[in-house]
Amino acid sequence: MIEIVTLVILIVVIFLILFWLKKFLFLFGFFFKLFLLVLLLVVVGGLFTGYLVVKDANNFKNNFGNSTSMVIVQQTNTTANTEVFLAGVTFNPKTKEFSSMTKKNLTNAQALYDKGQISTLGTNYYKVFIVELKSFDDIKLYNISDQNINLTGDEIKRVMLSDNARLELASIIASKNGANVNDVLKSLSATDEGVKGYILSYYLTTVFNPSNIGEFLTQLKNDNIKVYENTALFKAIKYVPQSLINTATNNKVTNNSNTNSS
Repeated sequence: MIEIVTLVILIVVIFLILFWLKKFLFLFGFFFKLFLLVLLLVVVGGLFTGYLVVKDANNFKNNFGNSTSMVIVQQTNTTANTEVFLAGVTFNPKTKEFSSMTKKNLTNAQALYDKGQISTLGTNYYKVFIVELKSFDDIKLYNISDQNINLTGDEIKRVMLSDNARLELASIIASKNGANVNDVLKSLSATDEGVKGYILSYYLTTVFNPSNIGEFLTQLKNDNIKVYENTALFKAIKYVPQSLINTATNNKVTNNSNTNSS
């Protein structure tokens, strides 16, 4: 807020100086008036935009933590020009509870997205986040399914892309601890959607963690996370230099595996 006030004062001072110099610029009166008009529009537009961003930031701060939102993992194939939903969860940061989306719900969400109507889900959820699968590259999942193993980013992708996520995960676990695939499979009580939902819930507790705000902002800026509705705050983040994000947030990822999923 201090920075905005300082900027306004500086602009006013410049305006007064230019106005005082007007008598020396009478030969260029038209251009001078045009300059003043443009300057006025820039000032008014900047102040109005700043107001919208601050208002939206307060709205997000006050409502996100107490509301249920939806997060969907998407794989984008730029060559084939396709965008496919792979998994989704609904979550409430206040209760820290996650619920995996069923195939039917995910299909319905995909249909709305394809029609450009994904924002209509906002009537039931505070925000809808679309997460690109490639954003999992630097995320490691620790101690999944009480098997004391780690999943790399590539292994996470294999599970998320699989039509049989339980079997894929069981195969990965078995290969790492020398167990029988069928025995591991029997120990996994979750459905395919539940397995993917658990992985996604871990991603949320990592990237959406307040201590990882720098990573969250970076993913937003790089379009690895898209928000609907895409309001003023999230639009403004696109224009923030990455160096400023890194400096302001000391950008680094902190893993957090404490999640409750269903």
